[in-house]
Amino acid sequence: MRPVLKFFYLPLLLPSLLAAQTGSPCSHCSLDLPVSGYGIGFGNSARHAGIRFNWSDECLEEIDGLNFTIWVPGERMTGTINGIAFGLGAVGGEEINGVAFGLGGVFAGHNLNGVSIGGFAVVSSGDAAGVTFSGMGAVVDGSLTGLNFGGLGCTSGGEMAGVSIGPLGLVGGKSIAGINLSGIGAIAARDFTGINFGGFGLVAGGGIFGVNIGGLGLVGSEQICGLNFGGLAVVSGGRVKFITLAGLAVVGIEGVDGLTFAGGAIVSKEDITGVNITIGAIQSGKRISGLAFAGYRTKADCVEGVDLNVVTTQVQCARGIITGIYNRVYDSQWGLSIGIFNHADNLYGVQIGILNYAENNPAGLKILPLLNAHF
Repeated sequence: MRPVLKFFYLPLLLPSLLAAQTGSPCSHCSLDLPVSGYGIGFGNSARHAGIRFNWSDECLEEIDGLNFTIWVPGERMTGTINGIAFGLGAVGGEEINGVAFGLGGVFAGHNLNGVSIGGFAVVSSGDAAGVTFSGMGAVVDGSLTGLNFGGLGCTSGGEMAGVSIGPLGLVGGKSIAGINLSGIGAIAARDFTGINFGGFGLVAGGGIFGVNIGGLGLVGSEQICGLNFGGLAVVSGGRVKFITLAGLAVVGIEGVDGLTFAGGAIVSKEDITGVNITIGAIQSGKRISGLAFAGYRTKADCVEGVDLNVVTTQVQCARGIITGIYNRVYDSQWGLSIGIFNHADNLYGVQIGILNYAENNPAGLKILPLLNAHF
């Protein structure tokens, strides 16, 4: 039996292990009516088509139809069950296709296909596809696709796709796609795609795409793109794009584009473009373009468009309109600067403020009150 199955299955398996010591673990003693293998069967027949009643399944080959068991399967879960499998204890086999219901759980050594409902757990060492519902957890080594619900959470070693709900969490060994709802948080080794909600946050080893909501934050190693909300922060190792809101900070290492609002800061090593609003600071290692409003400071290599600041703008170059109590352009300013103190090394436009300094003006006109200009 594979390790992922043993973790959930052994507590239910112990009584069967004790009982197995008194007889052959693969005894196929059965009574099949009217003809062996067809019709109604009683006992542990290896193959059967029709209706079958058994105490505990073990060493199956193939069962087609309705399979009803009272206790949990033996340790040797083999064979394929096609149709309806109902277990008062648990349902188990190498592969189950159809409808499987086990009060204790549903366990597959390979794949689950169809409707799988486990009172305790649904576990597959391969894939699970269709409707998967578990009172505690749905755990698969492969892909988990369809409508997936785990009372505590859902975990997949491969892709997770469809509608996935985990009151505590969702964990995908690869990408998670579709409608994904998690009470605490969701983690994908690769991408999130679709409508994604994590009570505390979403963490992706790749990108996050679609409608993305993290109670505390969104963290993606690559691009975060769509309608993005992080209670504290949205952080991307790539670009943050389209509409983004964060209570504290938005960080896009490779750029920030679109409509962006952050309570504390908007930060990137690359360009920041679009409409960017923050009570704190906007800082780019390269260019800020479009409409920017910062309560404290704008800092960049260059700003283009309209940059509205309450306190200070500190840039190498400016093209358009900049405002602030103190505006410092270390190289060239094209356009209009409005503040209390405006300072540009090379002015090609107008400064309006209490004191205005343009280093490229002739002596006597470099520093002027109220208005300074150079064309």
